[in-house]
Amino acid sequence: MMKFADLIEQNTEELAALDAIDAGKLYHLCKALDIPSAANTLRYYAGAADKIHGEVLKASRELHAYTLLEPIGVVGHIIPWNFPTAMFFIKVAPSLAAGCTMVLKPAEQTPLSALFYAHLAKLAGIPDGVINVVPGFGPIAGAAVSSHMDIDAVSFTGSTQTGRKIMEAAAKSNLKHVSLELGGKSPLIIFDDADIEKATELALLGILFNK
Repeated sequence: MMKFADLIEQNTEELAALDAIDAGKLYHLCKALDIPSAANTLRYYAGAADKIHGEVLKASRELHAYTLLEPIGVVGHIIPWNFPTAMFFIKVAPSLAAGCTMVLKPAEQTPLSALFYAHLAKLAGIPDGVINVVPGFGPIAGAAVSSHMDIDAVSFTGSTQTGRKIMEAAAKSNLKHVSLELGGKSPLIIFDDADIEKATELALLGILFNK
């Protein structure tokens, strides 16, 4: 994972250009924020990989009880278009640290950086079959990920409508674990004593940033 992070930093300009082309993001923001954050996320979870401990519970003198944390297995990740790099590593880095293999479907609008990250992972020495990127449209590739009998968990960030479909498919297949982050719309509370001009400026930034 550390080597993977190093390779990301060595390819910062190419990766920033891919996200700018794919998602319409500002190149300088990708270069200054998104790509460095990806490397930092990998390093953080690499540091956590040897700190995943169970707990020992003192049940009684006769009994010894403890929890043992194990990889869940194959994880399916379905990510959105607006933060292709950030969402890739928010999903992938903890899965790697936990010892899971994964199938990741990028948004159909923004597949390029995910494919390049899979290439860098291979160069970093991550074994074949650990990170698998499957581009495609939601009704085909996304549906396959959420309903496949050999995928043990699915993680999705996107719309509430699609989240319902994923939960249904997960339940009808093998009752896979589901993690959903759905449909927020930037709620904002402005109090009476607020600077209205500043609040308006920040509200516009919040609702339109990266859209």
